[in-house]
Amino acid sequence: MRPKLIEHPGPLERFDERDTIFARACLIDGTDNYQQYYTQNPDKKLTDDRFRALGGLASPGTQRYRAGEASLVEGLFEASELVANAVEREDRGEVTGEGIAGTMTKKAPIGEIRHVLPDASPRALSRFVKEAALFLGADDVGICDLDPAFVYTYRGRRADRFGVPITLDHRHAIVLVFVMRPEFVRTGPEMLSIAETARSYQQGAVVSFALANALKRMGYQARAHVDANYLVVCPPLAEMAGLGEVGRNGFLIHRTHGPGVRLGVVTIDAHLENDERTCYGIADFCRVCAKCARNCPAGAIPEGELTVDHGALKWPMKKERCYHYWRTQGTDCGVCVRTCTFAKLDTPLHQWVRKIVAGTTIFNRMFLWADDLFYGANPDPAQPPLLGIGKQQTAPHHREKKD
Repeated sequence: MRPKLIEHPGPLERFDERDTIFARACLIDGTDNYQQYYTQNPDKKLTDDRFRALGGLASPGTQRYRAGEASLVEGLFEASELVANAVEREDRGEVTGEGIAGTMTKKAPIGEIRHVLPDASPRALSRFVKEAALFLGADDVGICDLDPAFVYTYRGRRADRFGVPITLDHRHAIVLVFVMRPEFVRTGPEMLSIAETARSYQQGAVVSFALANALKRMGYQARAHVDANYLVVCPPLAEMAGLGEVGRNGFLIHRTHGPGVRLGVVTIDAHLENDERTCYGIADFCRVCAKCARNCPAGAIPEGELTVDHGALKWPMKKERCYHYWRTQGTDCGVCVRTCTFAKLDTPLHQWVRKIVAGTTIFNRMFLWADDLFYGANPDPAQPPLLGIGKQQTAPHHREKKD
């Protein structure tokens, strides 16, 4: 049988960002936002209060805490937050800088066209966008229509914008892929795995922001959607852009790099050429695999069938269990990412397997059996490749001299 993409019964309904686990985690008891949300959603209050009482990510006292790696995590997320704040200021029409050292470049006023492409046709502009994204540091890029169903209804992640309705009148979404380094991903749920997650988000924030601002200087309305400041739901947009399929674990399973990727998005009002949503056989493989579900330490990923949520067919994640485990460990876990059958290096063998999976479902169970045989049905995390990070260890060139 040929594999098929998941067809959603529809109509697709928009999501409220306030209901995401990350928005709820940021609510502070005693604030207006807290009172407003739990007055409307009293069934979530007890569960949310319990996980908020636990240690935060990369916090001392959590089970996977290592000081050096935790400092990297916090430093990287703070760097991403600077970009998220800059995006917010530009949303309000504020100039976010005065150029490099005030002399090397000129900061264009909002709406000023400084640069014009010789050929700005949809095809030429799409080619420029993709080449620019890869030049800036993205590992893959795709373009799709901005389906309004994947634009959040209300803001949830930023306290000063909590509950503000979202309007985003852009035509297209440019989806950027950033590959996490496998040697670090394979350490999950150890602290080094979330450090790699934070590094990828930080890279994605910088590249998305740079691309959006480059397009603004050509006179287009564009917005970067970055960690802690997304107005859109990224995984379904990435699937629409032909970059992969959304898997059982809720992540985009990239067509080459599997689930070990993070996403950025730039939305734009220009006319672009879309990439085609493509069947890679991933969702059909997920139906028989469920390896992520069997290995999930929190029991948050279902082993059963797809269900309808907001008009879309998906596997119903138990996000409260997932996030509670994150808070106890102090990391973003990552077990479902490293144990995924598609989380393999891009070798000729795995290219051959992916090609067959994309063409027929007949061999899916055989490939799953082989994956369990050679890689393990319950693979252990890898040892951190950078020995000594997070330990009380002195760098060789800083060792104290002996008397």
